[in-house]
Amino acid sequence: MEKRYLGIFCGLLLAGAQPALAEEGRVAMGIRGGTLGGGIELGVGLTDTVTLRAEANYLKFSFDSTISNIDYEMEPEFANGALLLDWYPFAGVFKLTGGLFYNGNEIKLTGSPRRDTYLSGFEIPAQYAHLEYLADTVRVHGTVEFNTFAPYLGIGWNSNRERAPGWGIALELGVLFQGAPNVTSLSATAAEPLGSYASHPAVLQALEEERLAIEDDLESYQYYPVASLTLNYTF
Repeated sequence: MEKRYLGIFCGLLLAGAQPALAEEGRVAMGIRGGTLGGGIELGVGLTDTVTLRAEANYLKFSFDSTISNIDYEMEPEFANGALLLDWYPFAGVFKLTGGLFYNGNEIKLTGSPRRDTYLSGFEIPAQYAHLEYLADTVRVHGTVEFNTFAPYLGIGWNSNRERAPGWGIALELGVLFQGAPNVTSLSATAAEPLGSYASHPAVLQALEEERLAIEDDLESYQYYPVASLTLNYTF
């Protein structure tokens, strides 16, 4: 997904909030960290009980997973921006949050089939037997993406509810509804001459079955848990 669109989106959010800051309430700027990574935010009080916030986050990490006897290295890269409303229903420190994320989250994956189990019970046709020694060079590559726009709901606590000038801390827990994972590309590579069979109908069929298995395995990512801690300063 084009990261430049994310930058433009976040810039518009931050710029769009600025004209209202002087007229409607105090400005709060913060740095945040959590399950969406590190980020920045800008907020303004619209009323005594409602605050408008714009934020941007980034996170990249990796983990290992096995799907269909293929060992994968998964590399999630989360890049997103959001426009959120905080509502303080009891005029205290407790808040309810809702909004919309521009969601650039994706997962890159690279897999190596397990020879000891992947070919178990499978007899290699005689015409391909001479290529068996290249089986260890087979790799599966793919990208998993999610909905571009994702709604968000959360609850939280803000130590500087009164928006007094100075430092404050905010905690938040929520869920990002980013949609079911979608494997947008999946391909196989191998050393030549085995690599020349990457477009063979049997290989393409196996990749289609693997695509469905990956989407099923990563299904829980459609409801991504969000936890964050923010250090902010109100001007």
